Amino acid sequence: MPGVPAPPRADPANPYAQNPYNYNSAQEGPGYGGMYTPPPGQPYGTLPSGGGSSGRNTSRKAVVIGAAAAVLLAAGGGVYAAVGGGDDDKRPAATSTTTPAGQDRQDATPEPTGNGESAGGRDRGEGESDPNDVRRAGEAKVLYQTPAPEVSKKGLDVPGFWVMKGYVVKAVEDKIVAYKDDGTKKWTLSLPKAVCAAPDSTTDGKVVVAYEGHGKDSCSQLALIDLDKGVKLWDHDAPEAGSFGGGHTSMGMAQSGDLVGMSWFGGSAVVKVRDGKEVAVDKPSPGCSVDGYAGGKALLRAYSCTNGTAKLQKVASNGAITWTYVVRKGYKVDKIFSTSPVVIALSDQDRKAGGILAISDSGKERSALAVGKQSYQPLCGTDLFGTNLGSCQGVAASTDTFYLPTEMAQDSAGGSTSEIHAFDLDTGKRKWAAEVSGRMLLPLRVDGKNLIAYEEPSYDEAGLVVSIGPDGGKPRTVLKLPRATREAENGFYSATHDYRNGFFYIASNRITGTEGTGEKLIMAFGS
Repeated sequence: MPGVPAPPRADPANPYAQNPYNYNSAQEGPGYGGMYTPPPGQPYGTLPSGGGSSGRNTSRKAVVIGAAAAVLLAAGGGVYAAVGGGDDDKRPAATSTTTPAGQDRQDATPEPTGNGESAGGRDRGEGESDPNDVRRAGEAKVLYQTPAPEVSKKGLDVPGFWVMKGYVVKAVEDKIVAYKDDGTKKWTLSLPKAVCAAPDSTTDGKVVVAYEGHGKDSCSQLALIDLDKGVKLWDHDAPEAGSFGGGHTSMGMAQSGDLVGMSWFGGSAVVKVRDGKEVAVDKPSPGCSVDGYAGGKALLRAYSCTNGTAKLQKVASNGAITWTYVVRKGYKVDKIFSTSPVVIALSDQDRKAGGILAISDSGKERSALAVGKQSYQPLCGTDLFGTNLGSCQGVAASTDTFYLPTEMAQDSAGGSTSEIHAFDLDTGKRKWAAEVSGRMLLPLRVDGKNLIAYEEPSYDEAGLVVSIGPDGGKPRTVLKLPRATREAENGFYSATHDYRNGFFYIASNRITGTEGTGEKLIMAFGS
């Protein structure tokens, strides 16, 4: 933000050091999104920038839950942790850059081939050779790595990444491109303007995306994309709904079944996937507004009111409200980690402790997770207005268990460790902890009874995809990423990670546009 100094890095000796420049997505006050100084005792922290051997890109700051200021709430008698929206402590300046005259941005991205080469051959023109040539025994193969294309400005968010059967789809500005697992392009689709919001989930291989409208910062055009064929099935204006009209700033989207829930600064709406028509959903009471939606297996809606009340609701396929969970007064839904089972995090207007709760299928409180004073660090990114409630990565849930990553912490020997904690959703108690040294350990997904997780690269070793059994224990390596791509793997400013059927993908969420860094758009690995 112009005129605002960069937040200081955390003190390595104090991993709970306060960050006085927290973006406050929960508070609605003058300026709507100005910098907010947390009160004393605020439990939000930043990722420590030293004091360990992790190779984690410390310019990225994730959400920190809990920390030293967890609050004991009288209601329910449990200890709850706070959840806060994080921002990156050194954000690239949004200065303008241009594509060379006569060159389409699509053509600025070399097309990868099945052996990891670009269309230009083994050497990509940047002195970068094929990493498979130096692959060590036991290391995964680099299926392809796509260079980040030249974009219209530095520090550009590029939402939209979907893993399909045998291919992936990525949105970058006004292009949506599908890459087969051998690295060749399946299709390319152009839109009139840049994609500015997209849900994580799809419906029968189709997804509704939002792209820029006519007004400044307006994310007001919707399109349904067939991810198999690469065609646009319909194109509509987003509904004009909300007390501030149709500004559609800071659009958040969530898709489930035939519904897409959207929320933006000053408004919200639900439309059908199949035709884009608006669905009538009960409006909150006067003085209340929708905070956001989360999708996937179910569509959940959270809203809060000026009188300090808030609710979480499940929206049926016809727009009817299936159930309503009333949040304890003074708190609101801050993040929705999972929609089935339902796991949410609460915060108050000052972003203080509110708890991590499991909600039953009938909308009743199932349990409060016993997080104590431990710091947890799911990756929730920047959410200035709180419209992307379901956007957190680095968490996973099964029917009876929820998995959270801890913050990197120093051990007694002077090194660093990271853990994943598994919580019983019926009792809220911790079932087990799995630990690794020198790396950040992040849940990816549940595979049967096992948890699949990602060990981020250390300073001298590449990352690992690991499996953790139902009773915890030492993580077992599933996919060892090549040491030759460690630097590229660690160079993503912000990324989505996914593991499906033996393939591991890293896709950029933000292109910095920094020259000479070899920045990647997608990396794909397989055994």
